[in-house]
Formats: sequence, structure tokens, C-alpha cells
Amino acid sequence: MDKSSRYFYEVARQGSIKGASEKLFISQPTLTTAIKKLEENLDVILFHRKSKGVELTSSGWLYYRYVQDLFEKHSQMMHQLTDMKARSQGKIKLGIGEAWWECFASEVIKQFVEQHPNNSMYIEFGNGLSMLNQLLNGDIDLFIGHEIENIDPRHRVLFMPLFIEQEAWFVREGHPLLSNDLTSNELDNYPLIKVTPDHIRHTKILNDEGMEAFNLKQQKTGVVYELNSLKASIDMLKTSDAIMPYTDQVKEKMAELGIVTLPQGSEKSGSVGIYTKTEQVSESIQYLVSLLKGK
Repeated sequence: MDKSSRYFYEVARQGSIKGASEKLFISQPTLTTAIKKLEENLDVILFHRKSKGVELTSSGWLYYRYVQDLFEKHSQMMHQLTDMKARSQGKIKLGIGEAWWECFASEVIKQFVEQHPNNSMYIEFGNGLSMLNQLLNGDIDLFIGHEIENIDPRHRVLFMPLFIEQEAWFVREGHPLLSNDLTSNELDNYPLIKVTPDHIRHTKILNDEGMEAFNLKQQKTGVVYELNSLKASIDMLKTSDAIMPYTDQVKEKMAELGIVTLPQGSEKSGSVGIYTKTEQVSESIQYLVSLLKGK
């Protein structure tokens, strides 16, 4: 970024030439001259001069947003460069769903850290589509989650299956459905809890068939609670008559928390595995993958 833009940005943030000059370690006359020259080059007035400080004009606000965007992009680029250096030195960035962390991944990570004490790690929690987006953007190296159907073939990713899981329905203790023969119609009479649901902004990685399926799922009628936290979802479950569809792999942990599994299970099942962007990954990631496969 050029010097005049940096000077302008600091004056706008401080609201005064004096404050900005102290931050920039330059004299007030030098800074005043630089701002005037910038205004001449742009052929606009950027600041209203007042007895105590300055205020941005409408043109100044427009230019401020432009410069601010440049600063943010520069900061992002520097962060990415730093991150690339850290990853070249062994840092691993892992994405995972909360259920799989609870079920097995925390123990695997513990084992990995014991064997690789000098490796830094970054762990991001979220759902499949958001994690896949981060993988494709290079923000994470791999993630553990359900196999995602209808990924646009332009996005080349590798999926390594680990196991098949079944969906279960969870409710609070004393829920009315526990005393009845369960039917699909009865389920529709109760609120539905969605744990870390997919968001429309992440569906750009799907093909047309995937988008259509996503849109159909959003058309469910009735009360729906969407929470981006498993713990918050459990709290909501305990204080309402809601039903929470979730993996049956956590039945025992749910029982310890006072959450009951409905006797009639869901028919939904899915493959859980590891996604990477390519087959060529670092030795440390290969080792982590081998631990996950042997869990």
C-alpha cells in the first residue's frame, strides 16, 4: 500500500492530524502536506477540518472503505504466508464434527501429539459442507465427517471411509413419545433440533442435484431449532419436547447426560471418513490418517 493511503487511514482512525502523526512518528506539517496532496490527486475533499480534529466527508468515507479493504486483504495475505510457513514446518489444520471428536478423535489427537510433540495443530469444529469449503479454500488440511453426496466434480477431493453409522432420535427423559408407539406422523408434531445445520452459503460446492436436495430439506414445516453447538442443542433438548436426530455413536454419552434414545431408530445411515484435498499429503498428516484409520 502506498504511503499516502497509510497516512490517510491513520488520520481517519485517529480523527486528528496530531494523533495520527504521533502514531506514524512523523511531523504534523509533513502529514498535513501528504493529505492535501492526496486530495489534489483524487480531486476530492476527504476531511472536514474542525477546531478539534477532522471528520471524513462522504468522499472520505468512500475512500476509507476502499483503503480499509486493502488493509484487510494485506493482513489476510500476511496471515496466509505465515500459515504456509507453519504448515511447511509440520503444523496440521484439522476440521471435525463435534460427535466424532467425542467418539474417537480426541484420543487419536492425544496419541498423535505424544508422538509429534513439535507439531503445531489447529482444530476447527463444524459441519460437513462448511468443512469441505474450508478444505477447498486451503484453510484446513483434512476433515472428519460424513461422506457428502453430489459434490460438483470440479472440486477434486479424496474421501477415505472409516465406518458406517446410523442416525438415532434423542429426546429428554419423560418425553411423551417414550410412552407411545412411535409413528412418523407423531414425530412431525414435535419441534426438531438441527445440530450445526448446513448453510446456503456453503452449497456452492454441490451440483444441481445436491442443491435441489438441500432446498427440499429446508421446506420442512413446523418448529425447527437450529444451533451451532452440540452442548447448546442438548440444553435445548432437556428443556423442551424437541426431537434431535444425531448419530447413534453417542448414545452412551447422551445417556450419561440424561438424554434418551427413542426405541424406534431412524432409517438414515451414512459413511463417516476423512476428506483431504489430494492424495499427496505430508508425512505427519499421513501418520494422523493412519491413527484415525486404526482407531
